[in-house]
Amino acid sequence: MLNNFSPWQASFFDGWLSDRTLAKVVLVKQNFEFDEKGNVTPNEPGPDIVVADDYDGDPAYTPLREVNEQVAFKHGFEVYGDFTAYPPKAKQARVIEVELGLHDKAQPLFKKRLRVTGARFWKRSLLGPVATDPNIIEPTPINYSNAFGGKDLNDESNYLLENPIGRGFKLKNKQAKGQQLPCIEYANQLLRKPSHTTSVASFSAIPSHWSPRIELMPDIDKKALMAGNYPFKTVLDEHFNNMAPLDQRVKKEFTQGWAFSLSGLYPLQEYGQHQRVELPFEEPIVQLVNTLNRHTINLRCDTLVIDSDAQSFSLLWRGYIDAIHVGANSQLVVAKREAN
Repeated sequence: MLNNFSPWQASFFDGWLSDRTLAKVVLVKQNFEFDEKGNVTPNEPGPDIVVADDYDGDPAYTPLREVNEQVAFKHGFEVYGDFTAYPPKAKQARVIEVELGLHDKAQPLFKKRLRVTGARFWKRSLLGPVATDPNIIEPTPINYSNAFGGKDLNDESNYLLENPIGRGFKLKNKQAKGQQLPCIEYANQLLRKPSHTTSVASFSAIPSHWSPRIELMPDIDKKALMAGNYPFKTVLDEHFNNMAPLDQRVKKEFTQGWAFSLSGLYPLQEYGQHQRVELPFEEPIVQLVNTLNRHTINLRCDTLVIDSDAQSFSLLWRGYIDAIHVGANSQLVVAKREAN
């Protein structure tokens, strides 16, 4: 039984580890809000733990709306979330750049810069298809619908596995006229011709049925699954449950002094301003209490989820214990450390 005496969200569930071990997994979700000056305020208990992926509509055609947080393990530390690009106030901008960064005490762990344009379309010219001038930018969601990808116009079964819901994939010159270009690209990887390809650019989590995640899904062992045993034919890759784009993952372990930074990604921010937000470091206390003993479960923070429009973020702490140590009368206690 879970006894949560902390001000945070918590769950206790079964999960398979990468070495085929059945574990009891503890997940603690700490929720926060931040203002335009980077000041952080606890939001306790805040939004619930998300227990399954959810989409805006058909998963084949729409982006993720909510991302499953209740997974058994992750490798390293990752960042993803919901972001919107905002043009300068009282100006009619056609091209802007936005940035998401993660920093430790000494240096940036990553800085990811994306170029956002107003709507552009391919048109004919004497030199072949060229892009129209961008329209005036409206606030633009940084999601996969606005990034490079999509399906072959002549064969929907042929699609970009990294982003089946995007735009611009597999266009021939003769069919390009009137087709819209991606609105979101890497600042240094712009699409020049309809037949060219470019990297998929977003800050959002990657669905499990897209690349590079789908390649990590092992074959199902149906007999083992029906028997309630380890359900896969091979061990799970250590990155199996990582959901962020590859360039939003770091190998370092989260510790005191980390921060994230945003530029052009929330309504109250001045264009060009780089807002740094310090991440609280408060490891939860978790103990498994049996009849005659108690066992401390060490948690590791492995995920930062940001909602730039809401000016909020969550830190996910995860730990586990072998299921054989948990009995019918075991009590799991989650608590907050007392302030010094």
